[in-house]
Formats: sequence, structure tokens, C-alpha cells
Amino acid sequence: MWRASFLGFFGSALIVTTCLGLGCSSRADETKSIATGKSQGALARTFDRVAHEQGVPQALLVAIAHVEGGLGLAPTREIELDNHVPAAGPLQLRHGKLDTLALGATLMGTTEEALRRDRDLALEAGARVLAELFRRTGAVADDARTWTAALEELSGFADAFHRRDYARRVLRAYADGGALPAHGGETITIVARPFDVDIWAPGNVDVPLKGEADYAPADWFPTDCSGKCDAGRGGNTVGYIVIHDTEGGWDASVATLQNDAGKSVQYIVGEDGRVGQFVHETVTAWHAGNYWYNQRSIGIEHVGTTKGPFPEAEYAASAKLVSYLTGKYPVPKDRVHIIGHDQVPNGTKIAQSAAACSDSPKDCEASPNYGGSGRHTDPGTWEWCQYMPRFGGACKCNDIWALWNCTSDHTKAYRCTGGKVELLVCDGPGACESKPIGTEDICHVAPAGDAGGVDAGRDAGSGADAHEDVGTDTAVSDAASDTPASADAGVDDAGEAGPASQEDMSGGCSIARAGERDDEPIFGFGIAVGLGLGLGLARSRKRRAGRASSRSDVGPAVPR
Repeated sequence: MWRASFLGFFGSALIVTTCLGLGCSSRADETKSIATGKSQGALARTFDRVAHEQGVPQALLVAIAHVEGGLGLAPTREIELDNHVPAAGPLQLRHGKLDTLALGATLMGTTEEALRRDRDLALEAGARVLAELFRRTGAVADDARTWTAALEELSGFADAFHRRDYARRVLRAYADGGALPAHGGETITIVARPFDVDIWAPGNVDVPLKGEADYAPADWFPTDCSGKCDAGRGGNTVGYIVIHDTEGGWDASVATLQNDAGKSVQYIVGEDGRVGQFVHETVTAWHAGNYWYNQRSIGIEHVGTTKGPFPEAEYAASAKLVSYLTGKYPVPKDRVHIIGHDQVPNGTKIAQSAAACSDSPKDCEASPNYGGSGRHTDPGTWEWCQYMPRFGGACKCNDIWALWNCTSDHTKAYRCTGGKVELLVCDGPGACESKPIGTEDICHVAPAGDAGGVDAGRDAGSGADAHEDVGTDTAVSDAASDTPASADAGVDDAGEAGPASQEDMSGGCSIARAGERDDEPIFGFGIAVGLGLGLGLARSRKRRAGRASSRSDVGPAVPR
């Protein structure tokens, strides 16, 4: 129960006096301060409109979107229909225990696909879903003490602890308020509402089920295997690890993978490094679109998109998980056995038991023979050569490129030459300069004892004293033949389209804002060892048109 009550607001047209403690203000005044920065930004105006039309608290809608990570979504999005996590809009409507995506489509008289493509349409659908849940649970827009049940339903989680935790996080965001960053530099501010809430007391929350997980740091998300996984592994031993990305935020990804039919996975890793587990490692999860591999692999989903980039905390946590798994099971630490979903054989084209694709990620992605039965393209921008060395593994030389490329954080440069991966550690953050695609990037290196530093990477010999050969995967013997050739367009560091001269993606390192382009570069970065040198590399490639998202195993006709 609440020890101090307060009033929410639900529309800019309403002027009702609200008193919190000894201070009073009008809701008209409160609404004026909801959107700051770009006070009349497109997203702020949409929140204003849908909250007023549906009679739900505007600040609550913004708080939910903030918790979901949905404020940063672009107005439109390219999708693949069988996404791992089909989520829509700032509220991330999804196929959870309550299918808010289907409900939102019904309430709007449109399709789920339309909602997934159109942010503002999905936001209106989300407001209608919240209004419907208020009606079902008896919630009152002016009394936040009545909102908990509606928020638990909205979460889509199957278990009581995570449903309750979701409601607590949203209410805390609502109470704390603040200036929240949104897409395109817009800022949406919600007014803080200090109050004391018993729901936050530990004694009122169910105990999390961490003890159920095989991997001690993981949160346990109890998942029913009916129609989405199988007990046992058919007498097979785990010999592979498959890396995926979810194409959705943490909450939407977890609720979907916990509940949605036809898909499951053992583990998930968040952008902040948290780890969750859905089913035990002894269970055959349906994650690869290839049942032979499912019976012999452990799947790890990563919150993010194929366009990336993935945060350092996510790489670090995932590498620790893989270190644990490779210590427990006979999984070789190479790119033949630790693979992306895009490398899994498509059992409808070639044998399910065929070897994983050993070509460049671009070529694996383009081939109809790989990506599982749905020709998945995830994990997209995953940087294999900065990932594999973290647990003692090795990447493939054709995971990267022949010319020096900056890493995504611009602290290192890499290349594949003569069948070997080489790394340069640059002189501090931002010390690697991206140059037009097709030319070498410049890594400013400060050798031991030389404070002035040198520029390396513009010609083949300039970095001879500042780089290290870090080896290559045994599956690759000829760097020239394995190196991808070109792609269609470059993107500069600010995320804008590059000049026409940047057609060749075999050089150049750049960063694009997620969600804005279908063809984006992919980066790698390494781990420093010795005198500031270490393993690291990456790759750049053009993603094929219309393949901006990963796919999942759905439908009875699709091999699991």
C-alpha cells in the first residue's frame, strides 16, 4: 500500500490542482514542463496527444517508454516478419504472457507488422492498451495507488517476481522524473513526484529465483517448454555455442522468449551486462532453426540489433558466460564451434549436420544455405575478434578486412594480412582516425619511450614497429581470398551518408546511428596485451537490403 498518495495527470487539456506535500501546482503548469529541450518535438507532441485521447497519465506513458528503452526509437523501422522479438513502439508491445502486440493491433484495427514499422502508430496503440488494462484492473488515472496490477499485466512476464519488479521500476521512473533523452536529440522531461511507497520494500516483493540457474550470476526466468523446447538432448553432448541478438530491449526480449511459442534459448545477456536464463542447459532449446544444432548447442541471445554496436559491458558479460560454458562442455574455442546464427546450416537446403559456414560474415549472410531455416542474419555487427580472445579463443581472419580499420571506439586498428590478424593500439580514446572507405585508417601510436607518437596505417610499412601479429584461425590460410570485396555505401562517424567515393567497404571505419540505415559497417576491437598490444579485429560489410533484423524459429513447418 501507499503511505502517501498523489495524483497523476492525464492530458494537457485538463486543469486540475494537484497537491504533493505542502506544494500545489496546476496540471496545466505541469504539462508545460513535460517536454523541454525541443519542447515541441514530434515525439513529445505524440505523447501529449495520445495520453489526452485515451485518458491515461502522460507521465506514466513516458516512464514506461523510458524503462523499455523505447524513447530512442526512430519514427519508422524496417523489420523482418519473424523477428526474434517482435516488439512495437516506445512501449515495446510484445508477445508476452499478455500479448500486448496483438491486443494493440486489435484496438487500432491494424496489423502487428504496421505497429512494428511505425513508432507513433505503435505509441497510440500502447496508450490504448494501457487504457484497456486500466479498465480491466479498475485502475484510476488520478490515483497511482491503483496502477500496479495494470503494469504487471503490461510487463508480459510469466512469473510473479519479475511482474512485480517491472511495476516497481516503472513507478520509480514515474516518481523520479527527469529529463529523458529521446530520438533525434529531443528531450522529454517528466516532473518528479516524491513519495514513499511500500511496494518498494523488499518484504513486499517475491524472492528472485537465482538459485534455479545453472550459471550462478544469471537471473532465472521460469519458462514452460510446451511448444518451444524439449526435455533432454537426445543423448547428444553440447559441442557448439550459438550467438544471437534479440532486436528488442531487455524487458520485451525476456517476456517474449519466456512466453512466445516456437522459440526459446538458454541464456540472454543485456546491454548492461546482466544475464538471464530461461531453461536449463540440459534442455534442447529451439533457437537455431536447425534441430541437429539445437540438440548440440547452447544459445545465447544478446539485447541489441544487427546494426549495433554492442556495448563493452555486454561483451564482457557474454565472454564470462562462454568461459564458464567452454570449461563445462567440450566446446573448442574457435569460430567453427562458437558461431553466429548466420553460420548455422539451413537444413532445408543442405544437411542439418553440415559444418557451420566458414566464409566471411557477409558471404554467410548472403548464402541461402546458412542462417538456419529462416536465413537469420544475426548477430550482425558482433565483433568476433575483440570477443573471442576474452576467453582464450581465436577469430577467423575473414571476420575482418585487409586494410587497417579503426575499432568502433576508435582506440585500436586492425587488419588481416598474409593470413594473419594484426592489431594496433592507438594513443588513447579517439586516436584512430577514420578515412574514406577504400583507404587505410590512421592509428596514432605512441611507441614506448616516444611521447610524440607516430601515425600508422596509411601505408603498409608505417606501423611496422607499433603493431603485433596476433595469429589467425586455422580455418583460414589465405587472407586475400577470404577478404570481402566491396559494398554499396559508406557512413561517416556522425551517422550521415558518406560520399559516393566511399563505395568500397574494404577500408574505412565509421559509426552509424542504429535504426537509420539498412547497409551499415561492422566493427571490431581487440584486447590489449603486452606493451599495450593485444588481439583485436573487426569487419565491415554491407547488409543486404531488407535484412535489417534477425529471424527466429516460428511455425510448425520450420525445422526447430
